[in-house]
Amino acid sequence: MAVTCARCGTQNPDGNQFCQACGTPLAVAASQPGFASPPATALPGPPPGPPPGAYQSPYYSPSAVGPQPPVHRTPWVLIISAIVVLVVLMAGCGTAFAVLGSRANNNGSAGILPSPSPAGSPSPVATPTPTTPGGTVSNKGESFTLPGGWTVASKDDESISVTNPDGDGSVTVGSGVSDPAQTAQDNKATIDKFFKDKYPDTKACPGSKTTTGSLNGAQGIFWEVCFTLSAGGQSIQAGAPLFAGANSDGSVYYVVLLLTSQSNLKSFIAETAPVLQSIHWNLT
Repeated sequence: MAVTCARCGTQNPDGNQFCQACGTPLAVAASQPGFASPPATALPGPPPGPPPGAYQSPYYSPSAVGPQPPVHRTPWVLIISAIVVLVVLMAGCGTAFAVLGSRANNNGSAGILPSPSPAGSPSPVATPTPTTPGGTVSNKGESFTLPGGWTVASKDDESISVTNPDGDGSVTVGSGVSDPAQTAQDNKATIDKFFKDKYPDTKACPGSKTTTGSLNGAQGIFWEVCFTLSAGGQSIQAGAPLFAGANSDGSVYYVVLLLTSQSNLKSFIAETAPVLQSIHWNLT
């Protein structure tokens, strides 16, 4: 039989030792024969706090005293998992960012991606956070280093999406054949239209600029968009630094998208630098 969490009221499956919503230890394990789970109201006084390391939602501040009413908690990691599936499609009319969020459902910074530089010169990057190498991920279009603790969220022949150890940010890298040929500006325009159509409040992030330059040999355009992202009954002010490029004849596209909350943009710079500076484009 289900076990009711004394802290948030969530019904947990038989045998759970901790609440699957808030992490609180369950008073009685329902799997023990001969014992019935007492109702939550039978526990006197305020509910116990979460065990060390348990998740506490950034959207709800627990009361100092007294029991808390049941609330719906959606960790940022679940929201990230809902929108990290970024598939770069190259067909028909060219680039289209699609399937953003299809599996579920303030400060701006102009330097999340490496600072753009004139064509032909190296592109500087922010100082990377020390990490333990976690190997290399690759497909037909690109390859890059996966720092220790990062995980692959999705991968196909053209795009790879990875999430950081804290689960509060993602990087998607994509490259493939454009048919018909598309310029970097064409690719940017299609991506902008996708975001505007799906997230009507999309706008340039405060303080950001649209610039042209090179990302590891690929020529293209750097810019940032900020928008409201909703998933699991919660909303996040999201920020997405972007790069869209193309080869000289427009037959190959290059795309990089970083995604995190707007408040986390600055700290995400150093964290993603080892990934960004290691990108190798397989198609030229």
